[in-house]
Amino acid sequence: MSSTDYLRLNNHKIFKELRESLPKNINKTMNLVVVHDNVLFSWDFQNNCVLTLNLKAARGKQGDNVIHQKLLPLHPPLFSPEFLIVNDTGTLLAIAGPCGILVLELPHKSPPYGAFENNKEVIYCRTHSLDERLLSCGDTVEVRQVKFHPGSLNHNHILVLTSDNMLRLYQVENGQATNLDVYSVGERPSTLFPGTNTPFLAIYGEVAVDFDFGHPEICNVPAGRSVSSAPPGVWNAQTQTIEWKKGEKGHENAIDWINPKTKSTESNDNHQTNKDWNNLVWPIFVLRSDMSVYCIDIDLKKRWKPVLKGPLPMVSFESETIEACSIICLNTVPQIACIALSNGTVWHSICLDTDETTKSEGYKKSLKDLSKKEFLAFESIELELGLATCEEDNDTKYKCPVNLKKDDSKPGRYYATHTAGVHSVAITCADTLQEFINSPEDADPTSDIFVNLSKAEYLLCTKTAASEKSNPVIGFALYYEPTSIITLLGDGSLVTLGVMYTGGLPKLEDLVLDDEPGKTSPLKKMLQEPFEQYIEKILKKTPTQPVLKLPANSTGSQEENYELLQRAAKVFREEYFKNHQKAREELEKRVHTLNMMKQNQQKELMYLTKERDELQEKASNLAEKYEDIKDKQDELLKKAENLLMLVSRKKSAPSEAEKEFVKELNDSSEKIGIFGDKIEKIKNKTKYQQIQMENWKSQEIKKISSLNETHTNTIKSNLQETTKKITDMIKQVNEFKKQLQLK
Repeated sequence: MSSTDYLRLNNHKIFKELRESLPKNINKTMNLVVVHDNVLFSWDFQNNCVLTLNLKAARGKQGDNVIHQKLLPLHPPLFSPEFLIVNDTGTLLAIAGPCGILVLELPHKSPPYGAFENNKEVIYCRTHSLDERLLSCGDTVEVRQVKFHPGSLNHNHILVLTSDNMLRLYQVENGQATNLDVYSVGERPSTLFPGTNTPFLAIYGEVAVDFDFGHPEICNVPAGRSVSSAPPGVWNAQTQTIEWKKGEKGHENAIDWINPKTKSTESNDNHQTNKDWNNLVWPIFVLRSDMSVYCIDIDLKKRWKPVLKGPLPMVSFESETIEACSIICLNTVPQIACIALSNGTVWHSICLDTDETTKSEGYKKSLKDLSKKEFLAFESIELELGLATCEEDNDTKYKCPVNLKKDDSKPGRYYATHTAGVHSVAITCADTLQEFINSPEDADPTSDIFVNLSKAEYLLCTKTAASEKSNPVIGFALYYEPTSIITLLGDGSLVTLGVMYTGGLPKLEDLVLDDEPGKTSPLKKMLQEPFEQYIEKILKKTPTQPVLKLPANSTGSQEENYELLQRAAKVFREEYFKNHQKAREELEKRVHTLNMMKQNQQKELMYLTKERDELQEKASNLAEKYEDIKDKQDELLKKAENLLMLVSRKKSAPSEAEKEFVKELNDSSEKIGIFGDKIEKIKNKTKYQQIQMENWKSQEIKKISSLNETHTNTIKSNLQETTKKITDMIKQVNEFKKQLQLK
């Protein structure tokens, strides 16, 4: 496997066709490669179609049987595409360029290998051209940025930024594309600079160049307030952000500004009760070339009129005369915004909510006063645009557009692509900020959050600082199985590099529960951080020696080649070898420490073995003694029982139990006498009833009329019950006699 072909895709047929279809002399950065749901999309200039390949299937065991497919638009674009964008559900693909936007409706996937339309080689797709007359037929308005709106339920809303300071919202639904609305984000350019197509506003940096979506917010629409009744430019929606409370004014450092510990319980309760996902909006941050940022909230349901807020206050930013070109909002908490300049400088800032106490002092008329957010810059990094071969090259600053792309596998990391290559930037304080936000409310902020600087790694170099020729990046995408980058260069070469990220393992003190506070063993201190992770940090290269992919026709002089070789040797000698030497020393320390611990543990094991033998011997002796004592105790118990029996027999006075038994006998005798009297009375009554019955029968016989059947049955049943009761009482008396042994 080649060191520049981590995913083993360079020899696939799809990339061979891409090399053949690429136009010559490409001199600017584009993004004609996108990966979504393991499917790679790329543009074929020669056939005006989209090439797709399932990367997961192509890298599997049956990879040789996986073919790439061609998505042929029914209406080819009338412009030259420069970047591709796919929505989150993989149903729409936007093909955009400065002079137009074409939206493809992607077909459904089907087995095998997750291909489209039963793995057909050529598939015709329905297309929609957005504002074709304005963008493709005109020469004054150009497309600057295209993104799918994350708040769209069906993922079919497209937001487009054009060079006339307009945000245009489109929706692709039911087989047609509709222009929903147009929002102004600044003054519309009206006059051009003489002899060029550049407007005067662009020269002064007042033209929007990029935008990105921030964290979603819950916007409470006041009752009775609609778009028509709201005064334009005055009404301000009451916004509650998901992660943040309103910031405090007057603090001079970043720790105090981002401290959310003052959030009251009442605000939390109100946030939970007012939480309505139907009122969820995504703020849009619009970047101008003069580095000013504006914010606008566009509601897809059109419940209020969007108001452009800004420019947002930018604290701790240094004044820059360099043109800004890109902005991204990372998926971190708190939200971190990155602004890239054309000289390779990238500003990192935290998006905070401003204090509203100062806004209620009077009526605000300016758009700046309406802004509820501000940016607090905590650092800036400078990317090396081109490999410098000598110190003189560092003085000459190369400028080119820098495009930023998020890394979904790690929120605190992003990538920068430009004509000079690819950089990877990791914001080390992102995880620390997240831990601080999730810490208890009584936790005090520390100044160690921003101590560790962000790390920029030069992954791929396509230009030297001394040369004017470059091999620009025309396609960049991230693949997450495993995490790697896919880069397509202007000469058709494909570079796939693996991205190594080692997540932090849980600390040892979090796993040990029964531990006394304030006591830590040497082993615990040594193993708090995984040793493999510690060695990886040492070996991680900071001033990188990137992969060189220079243009094929750029034949540098022998002096330049020699300087490149010297630079690489110097980096290896000063950085790589030094890190390896330090890693070796740490390994030796660890081995020495572990050997000492092993020896001590062996001594302790021998001592414990000896103690175990002694304890076993003592335990056997104690067991024998225990058996003897138990036998003697049983004998003593038997003797004590016999003594108690003898004592009780010789005792003249009756015991309490005997007294109770005699009392029970007397009570029983009394009850028997009572029962005997009752039985005698019952017998007499029975004899009397028999005599009466006989008399009654004799009288009844003499009577002419007889009783009816009902009376006869009643009398019989009463006699039977009486007889049964008498029989039961006799049985009870006999039982008592047997129990008391009476005749």
